Amino acid sequence: MSDIQGPPIKPSRAQLSTHLYQSLSHLIPRRRAFRRLGRYSRAFFLDHWPDFLLVLLVTAVAGAVFLIPTRPPLLFPLLDPTGAVYSPSLAYPYRPAIFSSLTAGLLGSLIPLGAILLSQLMIRSFADFSAATLGLFYALATGTFFQMILKKTIGGLRPHFLAVCKPRPVPLGSGVGFNGIMYRAQDVCTGSPGEIEWGIQSFPSGHSEIAFAGFGYLAIYFVTHLHRGDHDWRAGKLGFWRMLLVLMPILFATYISCTLWLSYHHHASDCLAGATIGILTALLGFRTTYRSLTDGTRNWKPRVGRRLKRALEREREEQTTSGQEQEQDEIELEQRHGIDGADDTGDVERA
Repeated sequence: MSDIQGPPIKPSRAQLSTHLYQSLSHLIPRRRAFRRLGRYSRAFFLDHWPDFLLVLLVTAVAGAVFLIPTRPPLLFPLLDPTGAVYSPSLAYPYRPAIFSSLTAGLLGSLIPLGAILLSQLMIRSFADFSAATLGLFYALATGTFFQMILKKTIGGLRPHFLAVCKPRPVPLGSGVGFNGIMYRAQDVCTGSPGEIEWGIQSFPSGHSEIAFAGFGYLAIYFVTHLHRGDHDWRAGKLGFWRMLLVLMPILFATYISCTLWLSYHHHASDCLAGATIGILTALLGFRTTYRSLTDGTRNWKPRVGRRLKRALEREREEQTTSGQEQEQDEIELEQRHGIDGADDTGDVERA
């Protein structure tokens, strides 16, 4: 008599619910996971507390420099020998910025941090998250300090400078330089001192720097982690969506930067200089916390401190021991009840 395979048995609703729960169970945090997170966080802090202090110090110095009133000795042409405005590139009207400095700073820091956090739903690595977060802080703090020093000591005239300067009438040739057409802000400006000081801090663009430091770092994180563990660089493996995902942070950073040019707060050269500083600090921040920038086999591997490495190895040993004990208990249970190790979830055969 030949065996005839019957029709497939449809899983019940309870079985589907159990399967769905098992599929999503790794996303549900457990009490042991919180304890493990506490141990990892403590080890990470002990490894890097000098770095945290230095980041706070650099940020505080940048904030103090921002509050110090400075006026670089900038000269600007006011009138030509015929009495006409000599430099129309400084005569644009004042318009509020589309993104304020605070908004640009929050966007450039919180969105990359949130994206890195969401990526841990797939990566699930505390070492990766801690290294990525630390590198992001390095990039943001260093870039802000860099551009603030240049802005306060070098500076530059914004496109709307004459609108906030409100220069008083001056006789022709009463300035300095060739034909007496060059003037200083403190000599001819009658506008608000705060607006005048803001008007001579055009170089470099702080919005561009913070945008490219944060979103540029996120783009580097994406491009190094999207091929994590995949060394086959064929087009079919990479996919166009990965390219789009990498370019989205760059597009957002470019948009924030260009809004300053659109609202006459910066010249194009200021935005390019700020973007260069941001990209440079993003590259250095990532390279400081990860093992490589260009080597595809190592650029997604984080640098792990001594204490955190010890905590990770200890957890791995505990999981290995627990797994061996659980496997031994299952074998004893099967032997006690006469259960063989075959899989009984296959097709049901009927005579």
